[in-house]
Amino acid sequence: MEHRRQQVGMGEIKIGTGSDILHAILGSCVGIGFIWKNGNRCGLAHCLLPEAPTQICSIGARYVSQAVPSLLMMMGIKEHDYPDIEVILAGGARMLKVGSRGFQVGPLNVAAAKKYLLKSGLKITYDDLGGRTGRQILIDCEQKKFLVTGLARQNEGILHGNT
Repeated sequence: MEHRRQQVGMGEIKIGTGSDILHAILGSCVGIGFIWKNGNRCGLAHCLLPEAPTQICSIGARYVSQAVPSLLMMMGIKEHDYPDIEVILAGGARMLKVGSRGFQVGPLNVAAAKKYLLKSGLKITYDDLGGRTGRQILIDCEQKKFLVTGLARQNEGILHGNT
């Protein structure tokens, strides 16, 4: 059977079954993956920001605080299922130059992901977080396996060419 690749964009959640492969490219965003070992589905949330300014009751992953309950609800996971859930975290890099006075959302996303998973009673099985490079996460729903790989940073210098 041919695999069906599903790209999970910023602020999105996707649930996969069977031959689905969930995929996201992460920088300062955090990817929260759930693999339900004895269930028939996996989920991936691509979270852009740590905390919603007000309580959000809608499904989504713009905020980490929204994504964890959304994944649980969309996948139909109940508290008694938690021991069967493999939780994968990836991303949360500091994508701006060190010393930049910009807002460093990556570390805030990482802290929020850990906070809301702990608050929900879920244990993180694997994490690849922080640093200065982006990551790619793949979740194979058929094999119930995942792969997190680092992405090479482009040279941050000036483009040069023939004149």
